[in-house]
Amino acid sequence: MNINTKNIRNIIRAVIFMSLFVLIFIFLSKVFTVSGNSSEDGMESRISNAYRGEDRNSLDVIFIGNSDMYRGISPVDMYHVTGITSAVSGRPNNSLQEISNDIDDILKYQKPKLLVLETDCMFSGKNPHFRNSKTKHTSLFKKIKDSVDNGDSAIISAINYYFPLIKYHDRWKKLSLSAFIHHSRNFYKFHNKGMAYSDKIKPYISQQDYMCSSKTKTARISSDNKKIFKDIYDKCKNNNIQLILMTVPSANTWNISKSQATQKLADQYGLRYYDYNLTYPQDFDWKLHTKDGGNHLNYAGAVTVTNDFGRKLKEEINLPESDITKKQKDKWKKDYEAFHKKISDRK
Repeated sequence: MNINTKNIRNIIRAVIFMSLFVLIFIFLSKVFTVSGNSSEDGMESRISNAYRGEDRNSLDVIFIGNSDMYRGISPVDMYHVTGITSAVSGRPNNSLQEISNDIDDILKYQKPKLLVLETDCMFSGKNPHFRNSKTKHTSLFKKIKDSVDNGDSAIISAINYYFPLIKYHDRWKKLSLSAFIHHSRNFYKFHNKGMAYSDKIKPYISQQDYMCSSKTKTARISSDNKKIFKDIYDKCKNNNIQLILMTVPSANTWNISKSQATQKLADQYGLRYYDYNLTYPQDFDWKLHTKDGGNHLNYAGAVTVTNDFGRKLKEEINLPESDITKKQKDKWKKDYEAFHKKISDRK
């Protein structure tokens, strides 16, 4: 009897200890995460909630999707050219259901006129042509090295997203008392409004067109994702939000069959769809504008997409400049300048 009582007490103590550890870990994760005004590459832990850091109902456009989106659009550069406010909401390997849930949260803080959905979230799997072009004449050692070098994988990004303390554990040298007391203040404010900056260049080079239909299997949107998409469409319609579909250049995941399936869905709902894999933005170059050999864009690549889509917002969608106060305009100007100063300081 005494033995059983002792064992129960030990189990209770272990449970209490683990519970306290988890709570402390979660708290410290927020404290140790990099400053919200940093343009450092790798802000996965808060990048999907950058819209929370903006003044309520001040954003006219929300870009939402996975890592393709938060590496493919630069809101401050778009505002600088068009005067239209926006933010990116994205996380690694984002699912359509997670996006639907995120929209519910977005509507608590913002009333956007447009929601731009990156379409890669509606499918799974990589482009077979991309795998073949990368693995041909490649040694086992080179394959392993490439996997390590491409550290912005879904696994690594997801770990950094949900457990920022692991990535930023050495920030203790820069912490002050205010970081513990006011850690929630400005927690979601970013100069780059949710975009993840990278100046890395790893060219995508292939003699074949990854959008070629000759060896592409037929892509289908699952029945579950079709139902979720309808929910997203209904949410936008009920809140007077125009839903637009967009695909950022990605030789890794995209192909002509996925593009056709997406276009069919867009036609079904009467939506605009822009596939930047079919028609590249002006000046886009796979040798210069990808950070990891065709998977994600670097900042220079994101600028080409941003400029082109900004032009479409003005000329095709007829979206006017955002109606914000002078104080808010000054803030956007300062964020643009601070973002580009960070870029200059890195060089």
